[in-house]
Amino acid sequence: MTGSVVIAGAFAALTMALFVAVVVPPRRALAGRLRPYVSLSRSRLGTGAADASVVALTPFADDRHPVVKVFGPLLEGLASALSSVVDLADDDAVSQRLRHAGFAETSPEQYRMRQLAQAVGGVALGVTLGVLTIGSIGGTALLAGLFGFPAVTLERNRVQRSIDARRGAMRSEVSTVAQLLAVHVRSGHGPVDAVRAVSALGHGPVMAELREALGWISSGMTPQRGYDKLAEATAEPVAGRLYRLLSSSAQAGGDITEPLLAVAADVRSQRREALARSAVKRRTAMLLPLLLLIAPVMVLFVGAALPSLVLGR
Repeated sequence: MTGSVVIAGAFAALTMALFVAVVVPPRRALAGRLRPYVSLSRSRLGTGAADASVVALTPFADDRHPVVKVFGPLLEGLASALSSVVDLADDDAVSQRLRHAGFAETSPEQYRMRQLAQAVGGVALGVTLGVLTIGSIGGTALLAGLFGFPAVTLERNRVQRSIDARRGAMRSEVSTVAQLLAVHVRSGHGPVDAVRAVSALGHGPVMAELREALGWISSGMTPQRGYDKLAEATAEPVAGRLYRLLSSSAQAGGDITEPLLAVAADVRSQRREALARSAVKRRTAMLLPLLLLIAPVMVLFVGAALPSLVLGR
C-alpha cells in the first residue's frame, strides 16, 4: 500500500511539473539566435568553428508537432542534466565522441534522449519488480538503482565499444593505405590523385575519412587545410600521422614515398608489439585457473605429510 502511494505521488508531482512548464514556459535565451552570426565571425578570425557559413549554422524553420514543441524542451533539459552527470561533456565533446564511434549522423540531442529513455526504462523496470516482489519502499528503491545505473551507462558504453573497435580497424588499415599511396605516388600520381585512387578501392574507416577530405577539397577547401582538419578530427593518432604527412606534402610538395613506407613499417611494428603483449596476457590468464586448482591440492598433500614429519608418527 505504501509503495503504491509513493508511486502515485511521484506521478502527480511529474504531472504538476509538466503543467507548470506548459502554463509558464521558460524564457528563451538569445544565445541560440546569436550563435550562427557569432560563430561565423569567430571562424573568420580563426578562433571559432572552422569553415563555417551562415547556411550551415542557421537553423531551419521548426515544423515539429505541437506536442513535441511543448514537452520537447522539458525532456531535453532532463536529458541534458542526466548527460552532464554521466558523461561530464558538452555538445562539442559528445559530437566528437559520436564521430569517433562512426555515428556522425547522430546528434548530441538524440544521444542524450536515448540515454534518458534507457534510464527511465531501467528505473521503471526496477520499480515494477520491487512493487510486485518486495513491496517495501527501501527494496523498491534498491532495485530501481540496481536496474537504473546499468541502463544509464548503456549508451555510453556502446559508444565507447564502437570507438575502440573503430580505432583497432583503423590501425589495421593504415599500413595498407600508406603502402598503396606510396605505390601510386611512385608511379607518378600527385598526392590528391593518389588519395582519390586509393580511397575508391575499399570501404574501411580510413578510406571513409579520406573520401570525406576529398569532398572538402572538391568544395573549395585547400588540400592542406582538409588533411589538417581530418587529422584533428580522427580518433586514431596513427591515422592522424598519415593525414599530417599528406598535409605537409600538399604544402611543400616533393616525393613522399619513403615517408609513407616508413609510416607503414612503424604501424606494422606497433601491431606486432601489441600482439606480443596480448599473447603474454592471454598465456597468463590461462595459467591462473590452473594455479587456482593445483595450489590447494599441493597444500593438502604437504599438510597431510606434516604430522608424520613433525611428530614421527
